[in-house]
Amino acid sequence: MKLRWSLLALALLALAAISAADREEEAIKQRLERVKDSDTGAWRKIPWTASLLDARRSSAREKKPLFLFTHDGNIETGRC
Repeated sequence: MKLRWSLLALALLALAAISAADREEEAIKQRLERVKDSDTGAWRKIPWTASLLDARRSSAREKKPLFLFTHDGNIETGRC
């Protein structure tokens, strides 16, 4: 009897794991589609400055936060 309940519990756990994996796979596929459909060139619309002082002045003048971005790589390829 214990073996029967153990096997039933194991089968239910396996079904739950498969179901969870299917839902996770679907969520990942949906997220990938949203990323593919997004505007990948939006970062080019940001008013970049090469000088931290100029950026601080613009930030104060526009009353917007300053975002400091540094990288070692090529931003065009996404490897930064």
